[in-house]
Amino acid sequence: MVTAHGTTTDRRIIEITAKQDGFVGYGEAAPLPSFGAETFEETQTALTEWSKNPDSLPDPPVARSGAAAALDHLHQSKSQTPLQPGAVAVQALIGGLETASVERQISDAINDGYRAVKLKVAATDTASDIERIDLAISLSESQVLLRLDANGGWTKRQALAVLTSVEASRIALVEEPTSDPSNWGKIKEETGIRVAADEHLTDRQQIDRLIELEAAQTFVIKPSILGGPPATRVIAALAATNDIDIVISSFLDGPIALRTARDLALELAPEQIHGLGTAPLFVEDLPQDVQPINGHLHRL
Repeated sequence: MVTAHGTTTDRRIIEITAKQDGFVGYGEAAPLPSFGAETFEETQTALTEWSKNPDSLPDPPVARSGAAAALDHLHQSKSQTPLQPGAVAVQALIGGLETASVERQISDAINDGYRAVKLKVAATDTASDIERIDLAISLSESQVLLRLDANGGWTKRQALAVLTSVEASRIALVEEPTSDPSNWGKIKEETGIRVAADEHLTDRQQIDRLIELEAAQTFVIKPSILGGPPATRVIAALAATNDIDIVISSFLDGPIALRTARDLALELAPEQIHGLGTAPLFVEDLPQDVQPINGHLHRL
Protein backbone atom coordinates (compact mmCIF):
# COMPACT_ATOMS: atom_id res chain seq x y z
CA MET A 1 0.00 0.00 0.00
CA VAL A 2 1.47 3.34 -1.13
CA THR A 3 0.29 6.56 0.53
CA ALA A 4 1.67 10.04 1.20
CA HIS A 5 3.23 8.49 4.32
CA GLY A 6 5.23 5.97 2.29
CA THR A 7 4.91 2.30 1.39
CA THR A 8 3.56 -0.41 3.70
CA THR A 9 4.43 -3.96 2.71
CA ASP A 10 3.89 -5.97 5.91
CA ARG A 11 2.21 -5.85 9.32
CA ARG A 12 3.63 -7.25 12.56
CA ILE A 13 0.90 -7.86 15.11
CA ILE A 14 0.98 -8.49 18.86
CA GLU A 15 -2.06 -10.33 20.20
CA ILE A 16 -3.08 -9.36 23.74
CA THR A 17 -5.05 -11.51 26.19
CA ALA A 18 -6.58 -10.18 29.42
CA LYS A 19 -7.95 -12.71 31.93
CA GLN A 20 -9.97 -12.38 35.13
CA ASP A 21 -12.16 -14.82 37.04
CA GLY A 22 -12.21 -17.25 34.16
CA PHE A 23 -13.24 -14.62 31.61
CA VAL A 24 -11.05 -13.57 28.67
CA GLY A 25 -10.70 -10.43 26.58
CA TYR A 26 -8.63 -9.97 23.43
CA GLY A 27 -6.84 -7.01 21.91
CA GLU A 28 -4.25 -6.37 19.23
CA ALA A 29 -1.37 -3.98 18.69
CA ALA A 30 0.20 -3.38 15.28
CA PRO A 31 2.20 -0.15 15.09
CA LEU A 32 2.97 1.76 11.91
CA PRO A 33 5.78 4.23 12.69
CA SER A 34 5.32 5.96 9.33
CA PHE A 35 1.85 7.01 10.51
CA GLY A 36 3.20 8.60 13.68
CA ALA A 37 2.97 5.57 15.96
CA GLU A 38 5.68 3.96 18.02
CA THR A 39 7.93 1.16 16.74
CA PHE A 40 7.11 -2.52 17.12
CA GLU A 41 9.85 -2.88 19.73
CA GLU A 42 8.49 0.07 21.73
CA THR A 43 5.00 -1.45 21.62
CA GLN A 44 6.34 -4.81 22.76
CA THR A 45 8.29 -3.25 25.65
CA ALA A 46 5.33 -1.15 26.78
CA LEU A 47 2.96 -4.13 26.76
CA THR A 48 5.46 -6.28 28.67
CA GLU A 49 5.69 -3.58 31.35
CA TRP A 50 1.90 -3.28 31.43
CA SER A 51 1.54 -7.02 31.99
CA LYS A 52 3.59 -6.57 35.17
CA ASN A 53 1.64 -3.51 36.30
CA PRO A 54 -1.84 -3.74 34.74
CA ASP A 55 -3.30 -0.93 36.89
CA SER A 56 -1.85 1.68 34.51
CA LEU A 57 -2.31 1.53 30.73
CA PRO A 58 0.81 1.84 28.54
CA ASP A 59 1.77 5.29 27.25
CA PRO A 60 2.60 4.57 23.56
CA PRO A 61 -0.63 4.98 21.56
CA VAL A 62 -0.80 1.61 19.80
CA ALA A 63 0.14 -0.33 22.92
CA ARG A 64 -2.37 1.69 24.94
CA SER A 65 -5.11 1.11 22.37
CA GLY A 66 -4.52 -2.64 22.23
CA ALA A 67 -4.50 -2.97 26.02
CA ALA A 68 -7.67 -0.86 26.32
CA ALA A 69 -9.38 -3.02 23.68
CA ALA A 70 -8.48 -6.21 25.56
CA LEU A 71 -9.87 -4.79 28.81
CA ASP A 72 -13.04 -3.57 27.07
CA HIS A 73 -13.54 -7.01 25.56
CA LEU A 74 -12.92 -8.59 28.97
CA HIS A 75 -15.60 -6.34 30.48
CA GLN A 76 -18.00 -7.39 27.72
CA SER A 77 -17.20 -11.06 28.35
CA LYS A 78 -17.80 -10.67 32.09
CA SER A 79 -21.20 -9.09 31.45
CA GLN A 80 -22.24 -12.38 29.77
CA THR A 81 -24.45 -10.36 27.44
CA PRO A 82 -23.91 -11.60 23.89
CA LEU A 83 -23.70 -8.98 21.17
CA GLN A 84 -26.48 -9.26 18.63
CA PRO A 85 -25.74 -10.19 15.01
CA GLY A 86 -25.42 -7.23 12.68
CA ALA A 87 -23.63 -5.78 9.68
CA VAL A 88 -22.07 -2.46 8.70
CA ALA A 89 -21.29 -1.17 5.24
CA VAL A 90 -17.61 -0.65 4.49
CA GLN A 91 -15.70 1.08 1.71
CA ALA A 92 -13.15 -0.45 -0.62
CA LEU A 93 -9.66 1.04 -0.42
CA ILE A 94 -8.19 1.93 -3.83
CA GLY A 95 -4.43 2.33 -3.72
CA GLY A 96 -3.40 1.81 -7.35
CA LEU A 97 -0.98 4.39 -8.72
CA GLU A 98 -1.48 3.43 -12.36
CA THR A 99 -4.79 4.07 -14.09
CA ALA A 100 -5.09 0.41 -15.08
CA SER A 101 -4.85 -0.62 -11.43
CA VAL A 102 -7.39 2.01 -10.38
CA GLU A 103 -9.81 0.85 -13.07
CA ARG A 104 -9.47 -2.79 -12.06
CA GLN A 105 -9.79 -2.12 -8.33
CA ILE A 106 -12.85 0.11 -8.64
CA SER A 107 -14.58 -2.23 -11.10
CA ASP A 108 -13.93 -5.16 -8.76
CA ALA A 109 -15.27 -3.17 -5.79
CA ILE A 110 -18.50 -2.27 -7.57
CA ASN A 111 -18.97 -5.87 -8.71
CA ASP A 112 -18.37 -7.02 -5.12
CA GLY A 113 -21.21 -4.86 -3.83
CA TYR A 114 -19.36 -1.96 -2.19
CA ARG A 115 -21.37 1.27 -1.80
CA ALA A 116 -18.26 3.46 -1.41
CA VAL A 117 -14.64 3.51 -2.56
CA LYS A 118 -11.77 5.53 -1.11
CA LEU A 119 -9.01 6.56 -3.50
CA LYS A 120 -5.57 7.30 -2.08
CA VAL A 121 -4.13 10.50 -3.54
CA ALA A 122 -1.13 12.84 -3.04
CA ALA A 123 1.41 10.02 -3.33
CA THR A 124 2.64 11.01 -6.81
CA ASP A 125 1.98 14.32 -8.62
CA THR A 126 -1.07 16.49 -9.17
CA ALA A 127 -1.46 15.60 -12.84
CA SER A 128 -1.58 11.91 -11.94
CA ASP A 129 -4.04 12.62 -9.12
CA ILE A 130 -6.38 14.48 -11.48
CA GLU A 131 -6.22 11.66 -14.02
CA ARG A 132 -6.92 9.01 -11.39
CA ILE A 133 -9.77 10.97 -9.80
CA ASP A 134 -11.39 11.63 -13.19
CA LEU A 135 -11.19 7.91 -13.92
CA ALA A 136 -12.65 7.04 -10.52
CA ILE A 137 -15.53 9.47 -11.12
CA SER A 138 -16.26 7.97 -14.52
CA LEU A 139 -16.21 4.43 -13.13
CA SER A 140 -18.21 5.08 -9.97
CA GLU A 141 -21.90 4.67 -10.49
CA SER A 142 -24.16 7.35 -9.03
CA GLN A 143 -25.02 5.16 -6.05
CA VAL A 144 -21.34 4.51 -5.20
CA LEU A 145 -19.70 7.19 -3.04
CA LEU A 146 -16.22 8.36 -3.99
CA ARG A 147 -13.98 9.42 -1.12
CA LEU A 148 -10.42 10.71 -1.38
CA ASP A 149 -7.59 10.42 1.14
CA ALA A 150 -4.55 12.66 0.78
CA ASN A 151 -3.00 11.76 4.15
CA GLY A 152 -1.97 15.42 4.46
CA GLY A 153 0.24 15.07 1.39
CA TRP A 154 -0.92 18.08 -0.63
CA THR A 155 -0.07 21.72 -0.08
CA LYS A 156 -3.05 24.08 -0.04
CA ARG A 157 -2.19 25.15 -3.59
CA GLN A 158 -1.95 21.55 -4.80
CA ALA A 159 -5.21 20.57 -3.10
CA LEU A 160 -7.09 23.41 -4.75
CA ALA A 161 -5.42 22.76 -8.11
CA VAL A 162 -6.56 19.14 -8.07
CA LEU A 163 -9.99 19.51 -6.52
CA THR A 164 -11.05 22.44 -8.75
CA SER A 165 -9.97 20.47 -11.83
CA VAL A 166 -12.33 17.56 -11.25
CA GLU A 167 -16.10 17.15 -10.90
CA ALA A 168 -16.22 18.09 -7.23
CA SER A 169 -19.92 17.30 -6.84
CA ARG A 170 -19.11 13.61 -7.31
CA ILE A 171 -16.65 13.55 -4.40
CA ALA A 172 -18.25 12.76 -1.03
CA LEU A 173 -15.29 13.88 1.09
CA VAL A 174 -11.54 14.31 1.17
CA GLU A 175 -9.50 13.19 4.16
CA GLU A 176 -6.64 15.34 5.43
CA PRO A 177 -6.15 17.34 2.21
CA THR A 178 -3.15 19.17 3.72
CA SER A 179 -1.05 18.86 6.86
CA ASP A 180 -2.42 22.17 8.19
CA PRO A 181 -6.10 22.08 9.21
CA SER A 182 -6.31 25.87 9.12
CA ASN A 183 -6.36 25.40 5.30
CA TRP A 184 -9.30 23.07 5.25
CA GLY A 185 -12.07 25.63 5.58
CA LYS A 186 -10.83 27.45 2.48
CA ILE A 187 -10.61 24.16 0.58
CA LYS A 188 -14.20 23.28 1.46
CA GLU A 189 -15.35 26.84 0.66
CA GLU A 190 -13.78 26.83 -2.81
CA THR A 191 -14.64 23.25 -3.80
CA GLY A 192 -17.78 22.38 -1.83
CA ILE A 193 -16.17 19.07 -0.82
CA ARG A 194 -16.56 17.95 2.78
CA VAL A 195 -13.30 17.52 4.68
CA ALA A 196 -12.51 14.68 7.07
CA ALA A 197 -9.92 14.64 9.86
CA ASP A 198 -7.89 11.50 10.47
CA GLU A 199 -4.24 11.88 11.46
CA HIS A 200 -5.04 15.10 13.35
CA LEU A 201 -7.25 13.25 15.84
CA THR A 202 -4.25 12.66 18.08
CA ASP A 203 -5.32 14.10 21.43
CA ARG A 204 -8.02 16.21 23.08
CA GLN A 205 -6.16 19.47 22.46
CA GLN A 206 -5.90 18.77 18.74
CA ILE A 207 -9.53 17.65 18.53
CA ASP A 208 -10.67 20.81 20.31
CA ARG A 209 -8.65 22.87 17.81
CA LEU A 210 -10.31 21.11 14.87
CA ILE A 211 -13.71 21.83 16.38
CA GLU A 212 -12.82 25.47 17.05
CA LEU A 213 -11.60 25.92 13.46
CA GLU A 214 -14.68 24.11 12.10
CA ALA A 215 -12.08 22.42 9.94
CA ALA A 216 -13.72 19.01 9.46
CA GLN A 217 -17.24 17.78 8.87
CA THR A 218 -16.27 14.15 9.47
CA PHE A 219 -13.97 12.50 12.00
CA VAL A 220 -12.28 9.30 10.78
CA ILE A 221 -11.60 7.46 14.03
CA LYS A 222 -9.01 4.69 14.25
CA PRO A 223 -9.56 2.82 17.55
CA SER A 224 -6.24 0.99 17.15
CA ILE A 225 -4.19 4.15 17.61
CA LEU A 226 -6.51 6.56 19.44
CA GLY A 227 -6.92 4.64 22.70
CA GLY A 228 -9.21 1.73 21.91
CA PRO A 229 -12.98 1.59 22.54
CA PRO A 230 -13.13 4.02 25.52
CA ALA A 231 -11.35 6.83 23.65
CA THR A 232 -13.34 6.12 20.49
CA ARG A 233 -16.60 6.59 22.39
CA VAL A 234 -15.37 9.91 23.83
CA ILE A 235 -14.37 11.24 20.40
CA ALA A 236 -17.67 10.06 18.90
CA ALA A 237 -19.59 11.91 21.64
CA LEU A 238 -17.62 15.11 20.98
CA ALA A 239 -18.33 14.76 17.26
CA ALA A 240 -22.06 14.27 17.85
CA THR A 241 -22.20 17.34 20.09
CA ASN A 242 -20.69 19.41 17.28
CA ASP A 243 -22.70 17.95 14.37
CA ILE A 244 -19.67 16.13 12.98
CA ASP A 245 -20.12 12.74 11.32
CA ILE A 246 -17.91 9.82 12.28
CA VAL A 247 -16.38 6.98 10.28
CA ILE A 248 -14.69 4.12 12.14
CA SER A 249 -11.53 3.13 10.30
CA SER A 250 -8.95 0.36 10.24
CA PHE A 251 -5.27 1.00 10.92
CA LEU A 252 -4.49 -1.81 8.44
CA ASP A 253 -5.57 -4.00 11.33
CA GLY A 254 -5.45 -7.72 11.89
CA PRO A 255 -8.57 -9.75 12.74
CA ILE A 256 -8.87 -8.92 16.46
CA ALA A 257 -8.68 -5.16 15.94
CA LEU A 258 -11.02 -5.37 12.94
CA ARG A 259 -13.62 -7.09 15.13
CA THR A 260 -13.21 -4.38 17.76
CA ALA A 261 -13.64 -1.65 15.13
CA ARG A 262 -16.61 -3.41 13.55
CA ASP A 263 -18.38 -3.66 16.90
CA LEU A 264 -17.74 0.03 17.59
CA ALA A 265 -19.12 0.91 14.16
CA LEU A 266 -22.28 -1.05 14.94
CA GLU A 267 -22.54 0.64 18.33
CA LEU A 268 -21.81 4.24 17.34
CA ALA A 269 -22.77 4.74 13.68
CA PRO A 270 -24.55 1.69 12.26
CA GLU A 271 -25.89 3.53 9.19
CA GLN A 272 -22.52 4.98 8.11
CA ILE A 273 -20.16 3.47 5.53
CA HIS A 274 -16.97 2.72 7.46
CA GLY A 275 -13.30 2.33 6.59
CA LEU A 276 -13.08 -1.32 7.59
CA GLY A 277 -12.81 -3.11 4.26
CA THR A 278 -9.05 -3.69 4.53
CA ALA A 279 -8.85 -7.47 5.00
CA PRO A 280 -8.54 -8.11 1.22
CA LEU A 281 -5.30 -6.06 1.21
CA PHE A 282 -3.49 -8.84 3.09
CA VAL A 283 -1.72 -11.59 1.18
CA GLU A 284 -2.67 -14.02 3.94
CA ASP A 285 -6.41 -14.68 4.16
CA LEU A 286 -7.93 -13.24 7.32
CA PRO A 287 -10.88 -15.01 9.02
CA GLN A 288 -14.22 -14.97 7.25
CA ASP A 289 -15.95 -12.75 9.81
CA VAL A 290 -13.66 -9.79 9.01
CA GLN A 291 -13.80 -10.29 5.24
CA PRO A 292 -16.26 -7.95 3.49
CA ILE A 293 -19.23 -9.71 1.92
CA ASN A 294 -21.24 -7.62 -0.55
CA GLY A 295 -19.56 -4.53 0.84
CA HIS A 296 -20.41 -5.29 4.48
CA LEU A 297 -18.70 -6.66 7.58
CA HIS A 298 -20.90 -9.04 9.50
CA ARG A 299 -21.04 -9.86 13.20
CA LEU A 300 -22.39 -13.37 13.35
